[in-house]
Formats: sequence, C-alpha cells, structure tokens
Amino acid sequence: MTTFTQTDYENFAAKFGVDLAEVKPKSHEERIRTLESVLSDESVPYPIPHQQRQPYLDAAIAKQPFSIGPFGSAQVDLHKFRNEQYYEQYTFEEHLSWACLVAEQQRTKHQYACQPYLEGEKLFEIGGGVIPDYYTLNARIFQQTNWQLATVTEIIPAELFFTCHSQRYFPVTTFMRALGTDYLQEPDIGHDVAGHVATFTIPQVADVMRNHGEARNLIYAERDRQIAEAEGDLHAIAGIVKDADDLLAFAGRIYWFTVEFGLVLEGCDAKAFGAGILSSPGETVYSIDSQEPNRILIDPSDDADLFRIANTDYLISEFQKTYFVSKNFTLLGSLTPERILEASLKAMKLPDFTWREVAPGDQVIDVGAVMMSPNEKYYRLMAGQELDECLTRTAAHNLSLYARGFDVELLSAFRVPPPQVPSVALQWYRLNKEGAL
Repeated sequence: MTTFTQTDYENFAAKFGVDLAEVKPKSHEERIRTLESVLSDESVPYPIPHQQRQPYLDAAIAKQPFSIGPFGSAQVDLHKFRNEQYYEQYTFEEHLSWACLVAEQQRTKHQYACQPYLEGEKLFEIGGGVIPDYYTLNARIFQQTNWQLATVTEIIPAELFFTCHSQRYFPVTTFMRALGTDYLQEPDIGHDVAGHVATFTIPQVADVMRNHGEARNLIYAERDRQIAEAEGDLHAIAGIVKDADDLLAFAGRIYWFTVEFGLVLEGCDAKAFGAGILSSPGETVYSIDSQEPNRILIDPSDDADLFRIANTDYLISEFQKTYFVSKNFTLLGSLTPERILEASLKAMKLPDFTWREVAPGDQVIDVGAVMMSPNEKYYRLMAGQELDECLTRTAAHNLSLYARGFDVELLSAFRVPPPQVPSVALQWYRLNKEGAL
C-alpha cells in the first residue's frame, strides 16, 4: 500500500489546482442539516413522500450506513453484492483523490462534454473537495429523476446490473481510486458518481438505461419460460441459460457504446456524454481530439446502425478504438426495450466487427490511426501476429460462424454486408484451429 507524505499531498493538490483547506468533510451535524433541507424541498419534479422523510433522516442521524435508496415503491435485492457507505471512514487521502480527480474532470468536461451533461452536474453539485455523502446525493437524484442509488461491493453481473436499472436504481461502489490515478478498469466513486450521475438529467439517456433494464426482464422472462418447458433436462437448461446470458451481452454492447462511451453531435462538433469517457480526464480528451480512434456517425433510430453497434466487440482495459457519435439525443430515445432485444437477437446470429474496424457503409467522421479493414484480423491471425483480445475473439467468432454455416440472408440487416471471410482463412481455420480459439 502506497504511503504518501504531507509534501506528496501538497504536490498533488498543486498539480490539480486543489486547495487542501477544502479537502475537509462537513461534520455529521452539518451533513444532517443539509440533508434535512434537501428532504423538505417541494419545488422539485419528484418530492420525497412526507411519510418517508423522517425515517430516512433518523437513519442518517443515527449514523446508519447508506445502502439502498428507500423512496417510492420499487425494490431491488443485491444479494451478496450489497454494500454500505460508512461516510466517516473515508480517509483524507481518499477525499483528496476525489478532489484531484474531479478538478481534472471539470477542466476536461467543460471543454469536451455536451451542454445537457454540464447542466446536470450543476444540478447535483458534482465537485468540491470531498466525496459525496450518499444520503444527500440519493435524495437529490430521486427528487430530480425518480432514480436512486444502490451501493454494491464491486462490478456486478450484467443480469443484476440491468435488473437494478429496470427499477430505476443505479449501482454505485463505495471505494475511491488511488490518489493520482486517471483511468480505472473497475468502477469506483469517481466513475459511478462523477461520471454517471449527471447523465440522469438527460431524459433520453436515463430512458436508455431504464430500457436496458426492461430488455433484461424480457430476456430472462423468456429464459424462465423455456426452462419450465425443459422439464428438468439439465443439458437443455444449460443451453437455455447460456443463450440468455449471451443475448444480454449483445444488448450490453448497445449500452456500452451509448451510455458508457457515447458521443453526440452538438452543432457541428462531437461532444461526450458517456460516463466511461467523462469519468476519465485522459479519455475525455482522447475521445474528441486524438487521431488514434475511429469516429462513426450513427442514427440510433436506424436499425442498420443499431446492428452495427450490437455487433461491435470491445475491451474494457484501455481507451476505446472506435466511438459512435449519435446525431442527437432525440434519436437516442428510440432505443426501446423491444428494439434493443430485437437487435440483440439478430446480432447473435451475425458476424462481429472489432473495435478497430471501419465497416462497409459506415458514415465515417474520422478514420483513426488504429483502423483495420474487416478482413485484416484473419490474415494477422494466420500469420501468427500478436492481436489484442478483441481481435482474437472476433476472428474466432466469425470463423466459427462461417465454418458451421448460417443464414446469409441475415446479412441484409447491415447497411452494407461485411465482406465474406476469406476462403483461405476459413480453410486454415478448419485444418488447424477449429475448436482451439
């Protein structure tokens, strides 16, 4: 564990323009007074029910850790992933990490984030020198959006993640990344709160999040129906469960390239709204200014563009290699649960693209330095060249798909069908690699 000195703290603060005197959480009494004022606010879209205010305030007064927002009638069971925020246990170093990250985020957000996102940050007062108290933050989120927080221990399974969304709960972690860290693969407070919370005030983005939850419900309702019909056939049940999980993974790609890593046109310029982008100052600049990634314009209401997203694989371990730029937020609102499910069902039966490719028919804004043609991954694989996991996984998926055969008429779902896997690659796969990738 890294141990920092007072001089280190002063250097970090100076680097990010943070006043160390502001890295001081309010006392318990001060936080209670703030919470009491927030709870009594009636001039909000969703006033907190009177009968729920006092029990909520009493729990905060008694220093009970925050766990799951209790307002409204919705409920969610987090099982073993349930967590709690013990606010008084945060260290000075963790508060300073928040202050430095948020200060750097603010500088990049105000240059690269879309205007509706920035308005959301003002509303929720995302910023300052200390980690937010979830009691107050949850109340404010509910009052403005009818969403609430549910604290979790770590990255949770996709099924549970989208179950939370279907009930308008957003899972948030309670740990803060190490001081001085920009990019993080796993979500922390810097991602969940400083990245996501402002997006709830963009109605179409909040709807997409909720609709992914509803799509999850449709997927697993059908899974449960099929399991009941299987009448205890364990082999059949295993296949049914796998298909449902795979289907949710394809739906998750739509979520990834919009809610997490989406760009949107604002005038003639691409601006960021994805929480995965805006929680990382480095990726915020990279997503707009870097010459490395591809940027592709999409109309989310167009089925061909939706299939393009659902059939694009990616990695979470580094900055994205392709960004999809929505023409506007209104079109993003077309992503209903039914369209998400339909696109995911078809995507499962279609060839995938890697996150480095520019595909036939793409409306290309920028061709990045990492760009690859759709067939390049096969030739690189045959030549034994090192590929990232996304390229390897996509090549294996497509070779397997073509080797076993599929309904090629389904390719008409794309705006322009991708080129067929080269026959030499398919022959190589059958002779040398089938079942091994």
